[in-house]
Formats: sequence, structure tokens, C-alpha cells
Amino acid sequence: MKLSDLGEEELLDLTKDICEVGPGVEIGIGDDAAAIEMGDDLLLISTDMILEDSHFTSDASAKQIGRKAVVTNLSDIAAMGGESIGLVYSIGAPVDEDADFFTDILEVMNDSAREHDTFVVGGDLNESDSFVISGTAIGRIEKEDLLTRSGAKPGDVIGLTGELGSVPAAVRAELDDDISLDDWKNLKEVLNNPVARSEEGRILSRIEGVNSAIDVTDGLASDLWQISRSSSVGLSVDYNDIPVDTLAEDFSAENSVEIDDLVLYGGEEFELLFTVEPESWEDIEEEFQGHATEVTKIGRVVEGDFVKLSKGNREEKLPDKGFEHFG
Repeated sequence: MKLSDLGEEELLDLTKDICEVGPGVEIGIGDDAAAIEMGDDLLLISTDMILEDSHFTSDASAKQIGRKAVVTNLSDIAAMGGESIGLVYSIGAPVDEDADFFTDILEVMNDSAREHDTFVVGGDLNESDSFVISGTAIGRIEKEDLLTRSGAKPGDVIGLTGELGSVPAAVRAELDDDISLDDWKNLKEVLNNPVARSEEGRILSRIEGVNSAIDVTDGLASDLWQISRSSSVGLSVDYNDIPVDTLAEDFSAENSVEIDDLVLYGGEEFELLFTVEPESWEDIEEEFQGHATEVTKIGRVVEGDFVKLSKGNREEKLPDKGFEHFG
């Protein structure tokens, strides 16, 4: 049997079965970050790796690589509602890589960390055949404010920050030989400037009644299923309520690309998907009033073990698919 026969989810389950949970571990393998008791607070630790030819192309800019390395890691801390303490990185690069390009990546990483009110505090450097950046984000949160994937309850409202579709559209343009990303300058800007919803995660964590959260990095459908499985609940989403970026709509129409592939099954959007008790939705709207990021109600949590999508009078089971390693 090969790893491709198992897939990422089964490999994670296997890892959970093998790795023992130590004392003081509030949340172990299986959420956006591990949570470990640290006095009255919880220490949050998450790690993510980005690889050349897997997460970025060989001709990607230093800005695209550096920002992605930072945002990918900070987004996991944001999904737990935490505040970042710092970032450490192990970076592998070819010995013949241009030194100025390498320096540019480090400068972008530093600037991106500072933009998110945190710092790159250490790491390791090594030789490798191609670029690989493995980062670890460290954060903290008050125990009572912790958000997890497993807290959704029947009756909750499903909410989403921001809009979906533009990043998958940009990735499609970057990889498709028949489409030039340079013709879609606004999409190129989106691809080069990802943002972790760090402030939004902190806001959500402090609102009583917010029961669960996850960042939308593997695609909306996949991450809805993550909440469904982790919380042992059903999710019902209204297709027409999902906020879609107009850039994605324009790209879909002009290039004959299915909009669902961008909105439901794309990834790396870094928006926050969350569930909240209905009586607290007004508090969320009040907290986000005047904020640059909008929040949208897209569905509800119900009893069951499914994710369903309503389109008009028709309701269908939403496939559990999206971006998956070892798939």
C-alpha cells in the first residue's frame, strides 16, 4: 500500500493513533493548532510547509513566496482565535539560488509578520534541491476563548468572513497555459497579497456563543466537512448566501471555468468559517460594523452527519472534496 492509497485524512487518523497525548495537552492532533496548558492561558502551536512546484511555481515572486509562508502559518492561529507570539522557520534552498532573491523572501517574511503584529524569531537554514519553507506559528489564548473545529452545535448559524473564489481563480490563471495571469492584474494582486484573518479570529473568540471555527484553506466544501466530522453534526448551507468575489465571477464567465470549482472546491482563501448560536449573531454584526471584513450568514447546523447544499428548492449532498495532500 502506498501513501496515495490512504490520502491525507487517513494519514492524519493514523498519526493520531500512533502519537500519544501528553499531560497538559488541551487539543492535540486534528485541529488547526495544538493547544497546551500554560498557566491560565493556552499555548497554541501550529506548523505548515510550503514547497516549490506544490504550493508555488518555480517562477513565483519573492513577495508571493514570503507572504504565503507567513500567512499560511498565522491563519491556523487565527482559526483558533489566538494571538500570535512569534514565528520560526526552517528554510531549504538550492546552493545556486540567487542570494538577492533569497534576501527578498526574508524581507517579505519579516514585513508580513510585522503587518500581522508578530515577529519572525528564529529558525534553521539548509541546502535542498528546491525551495521548501517549513514554518511554526506560536500563539496564546485565554482558555475560555479557544475556538475549535469540534464545538459546533445543532441550532448554530454558520458564518463566513470575506468572499470566496478569487484566490483559486488566480491559481487557475497561473497554472493554465491558455490564460495569462498578467491579463488579470487584480487576481495577481490577490495571489501576491494573502492576509490571515488574525484580528477577525480574536473578535470571534471573544463573542459569547461562537462555538467553532476553521480557516478555509482546503476549500469551503472540505472545511465544512471538517466541522461536520469533528463536531458530529450536520451542516446545511444555502448556495445563494455564499459570498462570491466578483473577480471570480468575471474570471469564470470569461474562461468557461465552473464557478463551483472556485468557490466550493478551491483553497487557500484564509477566510474563517465559524458557527455561532443564533442569538449571538447580532453581536457579531455589531462587532464587525465598520470593519473592513464583512461577515455573512450562509447556513445552519443541524442534527446528522452530512453537509448539504440548498440551491433554490433543491437540496443535495455536498461532496467531501477539495485540496488534499497524498490524494
